[in-house]
Amino acid sequence: MLEPFFIRTEVKREKVLKKVDPMQVARLSTVKNYTTIYLIDGTAYTVRTSLVNALNNFPPGMFVKIDRAEVVSVFYIDNIAKDHLIMNGKTVSIARSYYKYVASGINIIE
Repeated sequence: MLEPFFIRTEVKREKVLKKVDPMQVARLSTVKNYTTIYLIDGTAYTVRTSLVNALNNFPPGMFVKIDRAEVVSVFYIDNIAKDHLIMNGKTVSIARSYYKYVASGINIIE
């Protein structure tokens, strides 16, 4: 079991630390210095940190980069094509130059 981490958030105008199970994180997306953490249940939390710093809270190899500002959990990828992947029934685009990172970040049995 992975160690949970906490996110600073606001609940009913009160600042709290919300516990998050790393195995519930489906993807991370960043814009400038803000990273949004998307959970498998559809919940999203935006925190003020870079994508690199956010990834330090997870084990290496848990995520693969699909473009310069987004990573997805290998545990929730269903299918991978050259330009997109299917994740929990949703299509997510893979940047053209990042397919090789996706392919090298997963275990492939041929």
